[in-house]
Amino acid sequence: MRNPKRVLLIGGTPKHLRKAVDLGLGVVYVQFEDEFAPELRPLTEAVLLTDYTDWQALRPLVESAYETWGFSAAVSLTEPGLDPAARVNDLLGLGGTSYEVSHRFTDKWLMRRRLAEGPQVGARRVAAELLTDGDDLSRFGAAHGYPFIVKPTSGTASFGVVEVDGADALGRVRERVHGLRTAAEHPLTGAYDIERFMMEEYVPGPLYSVETFSFDGRHVVLTVTEAITRPRTHVHEGHALPARLSAEDEELMADTAGRFLRSMGFRDGPAHTEIILSPRGPVICESQNRVGGAQLTDMIDAVYGCDPQSLALSWALGLADPLPGRPVARGAAASWLVVAEQGRVERVEGVERVRADPDTLAVGLGVVPGDLVRPLEGQWDGLGHISALGPDTDAAIAACRRNLRAIRIHTRAT
Repeated sequence: MRNPKRVLLIGGTPKHLRKAVDLGLGVVYVQFEDEFAPELRPLTEAVLLTDYTDWQALRPLVESAYETWGFSAAVSLTEPGLDPAARVNDLLGLGGTSYEVSHRFTDKWLMRRRLAEGPQVGARRVAAELLTDGDDLSRFGAAHGYPFIVKPTSGTASFGVVEVDGADALGRVRERVHGLRTAAEHPLTGAYDIERFMMEEYVPGPLYSVETFSFDGRHVVLTVTEAITRPRTHVHEGHALPARLSAEDEELMADTAGRFLRSMGFRDGPAHTEIILSPRGPVICESQNRVGGAQLTDMIDAVYGCDPQSLALSWALGLADPLPGRPVARGAAASWLVVAEQGRVERVEGVERVRADPDTLAVGLGVVPGDLVRPLEGQWDGLGHISALGPDTDAAIAACRRNLRAIRIHTRAT
């Protein structure tokens, strides 16, 4: 018999587990063995330690756990767990997002194909092709011009995104793709299959994301977030909300996100949809059927009074009422990626000073002396995020940048 207040939570952080417990939920927790801390066990009713991205390994464990514990929903708040949670939904008839729909988000090539085959969403369609052999790059550049983008079809945090700025860069890009396919030392390669790559037409313009929560097909905009990205690598170093947009452009972004989610067949839960505001109007970049990272959950909760991760858990179990409409901002928030020179960390300074700042919202910095700082090729190569509040977006960004300068991470070359 199903327990209406018991959830199968797949992956994520200890913070996700504690949110489920704070909601009064019983949790059957699925986690990679090397990411599970034994002190978390008292927060769970059962723990399944396995590579949950391997469906053949996960399925029998889930079937046995369902017979024993009768959970009523499968939820993941982290990218690698989204498709496994959807497979569990399908297998056990739990409702929620199906694997077919979830995989349209986690596979960026499927997302592009879905957009190409349906009604146009946004100001234009984006040319895209799979990268299958070495000559594809030159053919795509000849057909669609330079620059263009090469990126993995799976993954997150801008990992593996390469901007191809001209024909003379093709050899370097081929080597880069080969290196990414064969890399084993980066932590992201353990959770994602960085094998397939795709090419996309470059779309100029600033990047934003629309944070939504969908209630049985009704898509409510929580906020529009402004993304500050590094040139060429497209790493998102800063996020600020509400975005500094005209009312007209903000409405365009919100409408585009809703059209996109309907096109994808998405009906329930959070989504983080990245949109480029091109000279011709909004253009879909990509989307995730989860809450965005970079402390966006804390920022949305602080500014709008809505925790989308807790809502994702309670809505999946039928324990939450839908939001009546878009929440109203109470101030603003910004977060920034903490970075340091490549090498081995010797000492970290300024963290307690930042924590004590009244403008600080959160400090998510786990780096300690001895840790290795990798080259900054994606947000995962950063050392964490700090976030700050302000009466408006300009003030929140200023507070965040001020605190960022106060943190000093000293490294030595290796």
